[in-house]
Amino acid sequence: MDSPMKFTPHYEQPVSNFIKRSLKGSQEYVDFIPKSHLRIWYNHQTEGYANHYHNALEIIICVENQYVIIANNQTYLLNPGDILIIPPFMLHELRGNLLGSRFIFLIDIDMLRCFQDFKTLDPIFMSPFLCAASSHSEIYQHIYDSLMKMADIYFSHGVFWETSIYVILLNILMNIGRHHYNQLRSENISPTDSRQHEYYTIFANLLNYIDAHYTENLTLEQVADYIGFSKYHFSRLFKQHAHMTFHNYLCHKRIQAAQSLLTANMTLPITDIAFQTGFNNLTSFSRCFNKYANCSPTEYRNKLLSEEISY
Repeated sequence: MDSPMKFTPHYEQPVSNFIKRSLKGSQEYVDFIPKSHLRIWYNHQTEGYANHYHNALEIIICVENQYVIIANNQTYLLNPGDILIIPPFMLHELRGNLLGSRFIFLIDIDMLRCFQDFKTLDPIFMSPFLCAASSHSEIYQHIYDSLMKMADIYFSHGVFWETSIYVILLNILMNIGRHHYNQLRSENISPTDSRQHEYYTIFANLLNYIDAHYTENLTLEQVADYIGFSKYHFSRLFKQHAHMTFHNYLCHKRIQAAQSLLTANMTLPITDIAFQTGFNNLTSFSRCFNKYANCSPTEYRNKLLSEEISY
């Protein structure tokens, strides 16, 4: 496997009047390249970046020395060549005081949600996705090379540059998804089981169904009946595919939606948010929120109401 390259050239943005990063509370207003949906830059700042979130997918490639990121209440120490993918709307902090360099990608992926099987990536990105040569040897080099090709296209800014980058991004996400489900298949389903594709199709439809109905009073029995399985067979297959129980997945999905509402409307009562995201009472909402966010809904909102910061 090739070792990560070291980068010495100066990567200039394709447009001159660029770039200011700005935070209001904890929300970053992403300044994409004008008339585009993404931004990539070669970063060698020693300053950190406070706890924040944005509606873009963030990808960080550590190039030289190390880089520390705190995301979803977990600390990641990136070594040269390591790749960290942070889902949209996830609070994260970039730690400073470390000499080095890294590529940072911010990409709007809203348009990808129209694909039926895009939701099958949700279980993978419930947390940040750390891809290193040691942990993902089968797909690491492909992802690394693809990301560097995206950067080359971005900084050259040639014909169809944005479309070309999204084509490569789709291929990266497809390979991550295939790798995940191939692993599940090898761990849980016999290679001769003719129902492999059937189970994947069922699971893809199921995640889309949950995404459309998670604000309702969904029960395990109801969802199992939707796909025609007994609740015991359904529970086993769901855990195999999602690496978590149906209940934990549904709670996590609801808390992600609650976090989005807490940030989008600072005056909306927390009780209203609880009911709008599928919880029957404030107690169960607070308990579930604490489990996945490591703080109460009120504490989370207070973090978002911290002083406005601008870079």
